[in-house]
Amino acid sequence: MNAINPNKRLINTNIDIFIDLIVFSFIVVIAVNYDYQGHLAPVSLYTVFLLGILWCICRVCFFLFPVFSKQVTYAIIILGLVEGVWGLGQLYNLLPSSHFVFKTTGSFFNPGPYGGFIALIFPLTLHFWLVFRHKNKILEHVFLAVGIILLSVFPATLSRTAWIAAIIGCILVLFFDTNAIAKLRNIEKRNPPRVILATAIMIVLFIGGIYGIFHLKKNSANGRLFMWKITALAIKESPAKGVGLGGFPAAYAQAQMDYFKSGIGSETEKLVAGSPEYAFNEYLRIFLEQGVLGGILFLLLTVFIIRSGIRNKQIGASGSFLTLSVFAFASYPYYLWEFLVMWVLLGSVCVSKTEKAHRKKKTKRNIYNSILFLIVLFACTLLCLKQLQLYSQAKKEWTKIRPLYNMRSYQSVMDGYAQLYPRLNHDQKFVFEYAVALNAMQEYGKADSILARGLQLSCDPMFYNVKGRNYHEMKKYKEAETCYLNSTYLLPERIYPYYLLTKLYADSANYQPQKMKRAAHAVLEKEPKVHSTAINEMRDEVKKILKSKEIEDEK
Repeated sequence: MNAINPNKRLINTNIDIFIDLIVFSFIVVIAVNYDYQGHLAPVSLYTVFLLGILWCICRVCFFLFPVFSKQVTYAIIILGLVEGVWGLGQLYNLLPSSHFVFKTTGSFFNPGPYGGFIALIFPLTLHFWLVFRHKNKILEHVFLAVGIILLSVFPATLSRTAWIAAIIGCILVLFFDTNAIAKLRNIEKRNPPRVILATAIMIVLFIGGIYGIFHLKKNSANGRLFMWKITALAIKESPAKGVGLGGFPAAYAQAQMDYFKSGIGSETEKLVAGSPEYAFNEYLRIFLEQGVLGGILFLLLTVFIIRSGIRNKQIGASGSFLTLSVFAFASYPYYLWEFLVMWVLLGSVCVSKTEKAHRKKKTKRNIYNSILFLIVLFACTLLCLKQLQLYSQAKKEWTKIRPLYNMRSYQSVMDGYAQLYPRLNHDQKFVFEYAVALNAMQEYGKADSILARGLQLSCDPMFYNVKGRNYHEMKKYKEAETCYLNSTYLLPERIYPYYLLTKLYADSANYQPQKMKRAAHAVLEKEPKVHSTAINEMRDEVKKILKSKEIEDEK
């Protein structure tokens, strides 16, 4: 046995190094695929570099001080406890919510990601509760109390994906912390029919649970499935290289327009179609942006990190990492820095050995090299943070002048927006506001180029609508029609583009009575998702246009 152990340690070390190489390779793929000319997501790019640096810092620190890995998991549980108490305060109206509709959001902007964050704390809490259950009664009750607090607020998040993810992560912890696999094998040998019956019951309960969760928010689930379908179609257009970091919205919009333009979209799909900022499936998004190579590298990374965590006896971290990975199948955690940091921390803990298992001798040379490496990493961190500060400062300046835009004092914001544009031309909301202001000031040519930039950043049909209005005012009727039609293909059930088409076809310089009547009919007959005064106003105006044109035609 002693003769085999050194070889096992060597294999384990090589696997951990292999994971580090995959992390490095994945970051290289992102850097190579990135469109530096378009520069669609500079903040995300620097964030990726910072995450890579954080990974290296964690790996070095856990090598030098193995006890740090346990301290990191404790810190994560404390953060989860803070979020749980925060959510309970919101639930009972003791603390303000971050959303005007939902009560329970914690420090997040809506309950979806909040539920996901709470979910990934459960496996860690369960692991330490099991560890201290027969060793330390005080710590056992501490972790039990944390679990109860989290469980008290968890249902209020209404995040079905988070519920499923938390269950799967906790099952992993139970299997490996209670030696459940060996116990099940013993039961199987003694009483096979009982095992078969129990398995059948578990399968039925699982399928029933999935069915019930799906029908809890059926339209939302259908919408998510449709998003995955369109994202998969977009992947087909550029499977090898991908569209690069930040390229998801434009690629998704084009795929959805092509899909509905082909006429194969069902009525249900038209109703649930949207213009999402996120793919609601991080794996599909990564395949779309980073191509097949990037997608496969990330999948391998996920699998190897979980396996490494189990092998290194980091069961709690493995369960939490699995929870986060499952949550990413139907949500957007990797758009949020909180989850990205958790991914790095949990992943690096999984790849690191526990203090008890850490037997590698640290020579002075290894220590000096590690310290030198950390100094280089900190220098790189400062460079990335300096770049991010420029974007952050620009956003603060935008926030100061934005109230003038909201007051429609467009002349007052023009100079400020022009100065901020080079640093904020990756922010779709800023770009949209700048384009609207330019259009209002009748600077149509400049507005057109800014709107074209917006279409690279967003799949919101309002960019097509404003671009069409811009062309209409420039008397470029064919280009305006194309923009409005693209908007209708992107979201077929939206009424506003049909209203704009009605006005375009009713224009005396571009009068097309048959097309005008078809567009007007859509405005008057389509059932809006949400009724509003704006819909009523558009319909009233369309009726006036039709009436006036009838009178003109009679003359």
